[in-house]
Amino acid sequence: MNGDKKLTSLLETYNKSLKKLFKYDKSKALKFDQDSRSKVKEQKGVFVIFNNKQPLFVGQAGGYMTGYKLTQKDLNDKLAQFNSKSEAGTAKFRKAFLEQQNITEIESKDFRAEDYQLKFQYIKVKGNPALINLLEILALEYAKENDIKLYNFQ
Repeated sequence: MNGDKKLTSLLETYNKSLKKLFKYDKSKALKFDQDSRSKVKEQKGVFVIFNNKQPLFVGQAGGYMTGYKLTQKDLNDKLAQFNSKSEAGTAKFRKAFLEQQNITEIESKDFRAEDYQLKFQYIKVKGNPALINLLEILALEYAKENDIKLYNFQ
């Protein structure tokens, strides 16, 4: 199997969905507050975090972890981690965001995505959780092809 051809084919298949995921839409972008996150409770899929309409980070909830073990988090729970004082599951994002914003280590202890007016958009995935992992990889490939500089690449 030719990996490049297959990847190109998959990117073409999901191009419309990926383009919508990365194009900031004020009417669809959700905040990190409890009310907004409650709209994605018990939903699984791929998300993009935005700062001032600029995509920063791609993540997923509900797919597989290493070792073919399902993650137990839905989008609400996963996105709540970005408001938690713990860096669990968000260390790479936090490090890059705080560095870019010139935030001191002391200020970083109280980091909450909600306080920085960050927003997110997502693609909801039903059925087989392997598709979530596949879409996450395709989203990263889409970003790379379109010169979208994400924290995932740092």
